[in-house]
Amino acid sequence: MKKRTYQQNCYLAQAGDFLGERWTLLIFRELLIQPCRFKELNTYLAGMGTNLLSQRLKELEQCDMVAKLNPEDKRSAYRLTEKGRELEGVILELIRWGAGALPLEKEGRHFHHWDLLAMKALFSPRHCRAGITIQFACEELTAWVATEQLGGAFALNFAIGMAEDADIELAMTIADFQQQALAGKYHHDARLNAFIACFNP
Repeated sequence: MKKRTYQQNCYLAQAGDFLGERWTLLIFRELLIQPCRFKELNTYLAGMGTNLLSQRLKELEQCDMVAKLNPEDKRSAYRLTEKGRELEGVILELIRWGAGALPLEKEGRHFHHWDLLAMKALFSPRHCRAGITIQFACEELTAWVATEQLGGAFALNFAIGMAEDADIELAMTIADFQQQALAGKYHHDARLNAFIACFNP
C-alpha cells in the first residue's frame, strides 16, 4: 500500500509524514518506557495487528530509530537507538499538551506502566526540593520513580522492576496514588507532600 504523504518540501510536513503514521508514536511510547519484545508490543498496541506492527518496526529499524537488543536473536526485545531517543522531548511535550488541552477517554484501554511516562512529562523541576525514590509494587504495576539532582537541576527517572533502595514503597498503582493525593490523603507525610508538589503546574 502506498503511503499517504503531504508531498511538501517542509521539515514540519516531513516530520508529520513520519510521526503521523498511525501507531508510530505509540511504539515510541512503549520503547521509551522499556525495551519490548514483539509479543509485548502486540499486547500493548491491541488493534494494530501483527502485520502492521512488523511493518512499522522494520521501517523504524531502517531509519535507525529502533534496533534489537540482540540482533542474532529473532525473539530479541526492541529498543530505541540514540537517534530514536532524540524524540523523547517531542513526545513528552505532546503528553504535556494533551494533559492540559484534551479530555482523557476514560473508556479506552489503559496499561498502568503508561503513567510512568506521563509522570516524567508532567514533572516540574522548579518545584522539586529534594531527591526521593518511590517504589510502586502491586499486581498491576511494579516500577519505581526517582527524583535526583543532575547538574544543578532536578530530573525524574523511572524503570520497571524493583528499586535497589527505595525511600517509600506504595502498594498501589500510580493512578491510585494520584487519586489519593488529590483527596489529600498524604498531608501528614512531608516526603510524599514534597514529591506531589513536583507536579504542580
